[in-house]
Amino acid sequence: MVQHSSSTIRTAANGSSGPSESADDDLPSVMTCANYLKLPPYSTKEIMYKKLLYAISEGQGSFDLS
Repeated sequence: MVQHSSSTIRTAANGSSGPSESADDDLPSVMTCANYLKLPPYSTKEIMYKKLLYAISEGQGSFDLS
């Protein structure tokens, strides 16, 4: 099940905090403890694909368990 949340405050791709004007500016986020991927309501599948690839490539190696 995928749920969309438009009222959460997060850091947008442009560096500002708070909800953005368009979900297309936001990056996906995860809750790793629950294996839960949170996707903003992107306007197209192409934008979703690009944002997912960006988040995956930029986030590699930044989450380590000790």
